[in-house]
Amino acid sequence: TQRQLSLWLNEEAIANIQSGQCLPDKIMAEDVARMVLFLASDDSAMCTAQEFKVDAGWD
Repeated sequence: TQRQLSLWLNEEAIANIQSGQCLPDKIMAEDVARMVLFLASDDSAMCTAQEFKVDAGWD
């Protein structure tokens, strides 16, 4: 959220996060929401006992 961004993220924190993930963008609530919507949809009907991570490839 915007509040979390303003409270916790500074240039050093952003550099630390980006150095530990494969994808360069920030993970936002919308990214998690897309996974939730997929799992709630009929498109995920054949997905069972899986782990779906929305972490930008965090190392």
